[in-house]
Amino acid sequence: MNSDPDNNVLLIDAFETALQAGLFSKAEQFLTIAQSRQADLAAWQFRASNLYLAQGRLQDAQAILLSLEERQGAHPAIVHNLAYICFQQNDFAGALAILDKVLFQEAGSVIENIGQLQVLWLRCMHRSLRLEDAFNYALQQQGLNRLEDQAAGIASLVAVDMGQMELAASWARQALIAAPDQIEALVANATVALAQKNTDLSRQCLMRALVKNSTDGRILSLLGFTEMYDMKIDQALPYLQKAVVYMPEHIGTHLGLGWLYFIQRDLAAANAEFETALGLDRNFSESHGAVAVIAAMQNQVEKAELHIELALRLDRTNFSAPYARAILSGEAHDVEAVKRLAQRLMKNRFGSN
Repeated sequence: MNSDPDNNVLLIDAFETALQAGLFSKAEQFLTIAQSRQADLAAWQFRASNLYLAQGRLQDAQAILLSLEERQGAHPAIVHNLAYICFQQNDFAGALAILDKVLFQEAGSVIENIGQLQVLWLRCMHRSLRLEDAFNYALQQQGLNRLEDQAAGIASLVAVDMGQMELAASWARQALIAAPDQIEALVANATVALAQKNTDLSRQCLMRALVKNSTDGRILSLLGFTEMYDMKIDQALPYLQKAVVYMPEHIGTHLGLGWLYFIQRDLAAANAEFETALGLDRNFSESHGAVAVIAAMQNQVEKAELHIELALRLDRTNFSAPYARAILSGEAHDVEAVKRLAQRLMKNRFGSN
């Protein structure tokens, strides 16, 4: 910079380098120099909003972006960042309302930089649990050859949650070729791999995803189930213990953790997890079956019979209720035999969750 202080191209490069490196005070210095020159003012205002976004100064960034939008219209980059501010505040409906103005223009219009808009729109739709609309949009964009690689990664996780595993695998591959650490694509790929009993690939994808977000309950839960499938109980336990902290309303994770405690013969801890799962949804048969098993182990016959009946009424193929009945009848009185049954339960019921 000192060799050519009036070179705006060098100043832009220096600012962007500092911003990407997280050197915010240095970036602010370059911003001040640029603004003092009154050159390319609108572009530098936009860069200032990017700096404020990186610093978490959302209101300051929003004020600049709204001013730019008023003067220059709904430019995709401005629209994206305004929507991103809503996303950061968990206002997904607000973000979608902003993005819709640009993404769903009249037929035939061409949108520049559609990739980031697609990514954010699909993320908001996924977080809002509007899975079918998101899935159909991704299919439509794929048919038009307009589904960007990063957006395909988000779509892959939507597809997993829709039970469309073949498409999930295809979209995840598309995303990971372009961006090997795209987190949604890694999680989707791991889920498909685990459903196919490929625990090595599942573990590999999830460990990469965990580096990107170590507090993601879904990643932690899937890692726990991956280790459970291989019967690596000691490795699985801490993952599921962390997962229920970050994802406290996920029934399958509470049940999986409960069965781990059961195998370790900690009936009190297992029962606590099973009761938590039951409290989240009293219409899920496996929760009733799991509670019945603990009741049977503790010779609480009336409670066990009640939950066995409820479990089988909800799902005749319930896997844990017959275990509880076997315990009550004395057919599975040996603790090691019950432990083996629990291990089979985890593989058969929770291995692909």
